[in-house]
Amino acid sequence: MASRLNVFMGLRLPSFDRRVWILFLGTALNQFGMSIVMPFISIYLYVYQGIPASYVGLAMFTASFVGAMFQFIGGEMCDRLGRRFVLIAGLVTLIISFLLLGWAVSVKAPYAYYLVFLSMTRMATGLFRPIPNIIAADIVPSEKRLEVFGILRIALNIGFATGPVVGGLMAIISYSSMFYLTAVTSTIYLLLVIFFIGDTRTCKPAGKFSLRDLKSIKSDRPFMIFSVMLFLVAIVYSQMYTPLSMYAKDFVGLSEPEIGMLFAVNGLMVVFMQYPVTLIADRYRLTVSMGIGALLYGLGFGIVSISSGFWMLAACIFVVTLGELFFSPSSTNLTANLSAGDKRGRYLGFSGLANSMGFAVGPLLGGVLLDVFAGSQEYTWMIIGAAGALCTLGFLSLKKLVPPEKNDAEYFG
Repeated sequence: MASRLNVFMGLRLPSFDRRVWILFLGTALNQFGMSIVMPFISIYLYVYQGIPASYVGLAMFTASFVGAMFQFIGGEMCDRLGRRFVLIAGLVTLIISFLLLGWAVSVKAPYAYYLVFLSMTRMATGLFRPIPNIIAADIVPSEKRLEVFGILRIALNIGFATGPVVGGLMAIISYSSMFYLTAVTSTIYLLLVIFFIGDTRTCKPAGKFSLRDLKSIKSDRPFMIFSVMLFLVAIVYSQMYTPLSMYAKDFVGLSEPEIGMLFAVNGLMVVFMQYPVTLIADRYRLTVSMGIGALLYGLGFGIVSISSGFWMLAACIFVVTLGELFFSPSSTNLTANLSAGDKRGRYLGFSGLANSMGFAVGPLLGGVLLDVFAGSQEYTWMIIGAAGALCTLGFLSLKKLVPPEKNDAEYFG
């Protein structure tokens, strides 16, 4: 254990390919910008535009559904057209969409505009979000993948630790400025990619995609069941953003800065705890680590049912994030272990599709539950908590189907 902790303290991390650290920096900047607006767009629509929670959930569902489709498309495109091309295309689209959202907020545009522009942001992130992990899987030895996936998650959460705090303060002054700042951070990420990231695989642009190409995935029973589980867990986890933000603002009565501090708990925990938790997770099969994560999701959201203030909601975020620390790097690693090099983009894209579909359904379901149980909000969170706990059983069953060597964090393949 001491030697592994020495790795964490920096004695070995610089040995990674320079591109890992460029992606680390770009990912942190991009997530900082994204998290400035992510917890607050639903609050803006629900509280300041007066749109019902179910309609806010519908907007998030539509946007996330579009993102889910493009996440799979992006995975397929990066195998055929190159990692770098897809990453740049996604970032350019993201910059344009946030500029349009800033304009929409400044003129108080109708609901339909937000539906379109939010869908554009998810289309963009769907295209490029899997690419850093795909590049890392290309350039990092298989025995170090879990370590690098954890490091890239730390980058995401360095941004998420500070973004919501900044967003909460900016919301008091101007909601539209939040979107413009996000466009700026995305532009910096784009410049880093243009100047420092090249392609990591020799691709074949002439190849044409056919639905028959999906047979290789469809016939992979462990991977398909794994993807279904990713979808179900994403429904549970996605309650932390849109539904929990609306609940914290309208039912608990927190201010935007307080909500920003609440979500900063998530980012700070990942920054400081992801690597130590990854060392613990290394001792278990990947499916067991994901089962632990799902169980903690259920427990965390169950806490919301008895929450009435900032600190109880902070406890919910703490427990859910602890589950995330076990779940996320392990799920990415298992996807890489189940995929072959020439199909890695397809596999990561498909698992991303399943995950994003869960993120599409989750806010819609949460918004409907908030409206249905408007007078008894505890039932919403009891239902979500129970769903998370049930997902644990699915991962324990999946353990029996995944070959033991591929279910290991240090699988050489």
